Amino acid sequence: MLSYQHMYHAGSLADVHKHILLARALTHMTRDSSPMLYAETHSGRGRYNLDAPEAQKTGEAAAGIDTLLRDKRLDPDEPFLTALRRFQGQNKRLYPGSPSIAAKMLRREDMLWLWELHPREHAVLQRLFARERRTQVFNADGTLGLPMRLPPKAATPKRGLILIDPSYELKGEYETLPSFIRRLRQRWPQGAGMLWYPMLPALRHEAMVAAIRDNHNDLQQHEAIWSEPYAARGLYGSGVVYWGLSVKAMSPPTFTIPSLLHSGASLGDPASL
Repeated sequence: MLSYQHMYHAGSLADVHKHILLARALTHMTRDSSPMLYAETHSGRGRYNLDAPEAQKTGEAAAGIDTLLRDKRLDPDEPFLTALRRFQGQNKRLYPGSPSIAAKMLRREDMLWLWELHPREHAVLQRLFARERRTQVFNADGTLGLPMRLPPKAATPKRGLILIDPSYELKGEYETLPSFIRRLRQRWPQGAGMLWYPMLPALRHEAMVAAIRDNHNDLQQHEAIWSEPYAARGLYGSGVVYWGLSVKAMSPPTFTIPSLLHSGASLGDPASL
């Protein structure tokens, strides 16, 4: 199924939550002078216009990034805000997908591997990165393509970050992702990783996170919740599980908690959005 297109959800609360954590992770990892690899399994098109009919139709950007910026609910020192401004330039209605955030934060010596299966989204992503020699864009499902390229060959960086951000269109993804993560970590123990998941009233994410935790005792979790499950028709929150990244790096104590969000359950991590 290829019906999902992220342009309807770009700039939503879930998007901002994910991108804040991604920017924190990249800030932490680029403090090391050695080159790194950034890999993403479900990249989308990498660039979105918040005035597009699709974004206007759902109103998710208006309730998300637009509200957070207007009401100054985000700490001005967040790395995400720096990457956002660099990406937008003079056009404040542009919003970066995670590949563009990574591209703005990574250094010239770093590499990007980006997978996107949807043909239209892949075409836009490929054009966006056509002049970037450090970036490879693949028209395939990253959960199939990425393990085949791990561990990175001798000429590529030995360390890196993997972002797993599926659409969850298919219920089966909740069941297959724990084994996929186990396989990734077996093939590339040096790699850090992040998995984003939607928090929906059906609570399918709970069994998935529990299954991942059973196999990885170093797993950390970060959730942002803006509604009670029974009160939401769609997302009531956004979650990320991650490994290979320090709790301190992902949740700096200087971060100001936005009043729009409140913290959900966290595994050994008292500081959260």
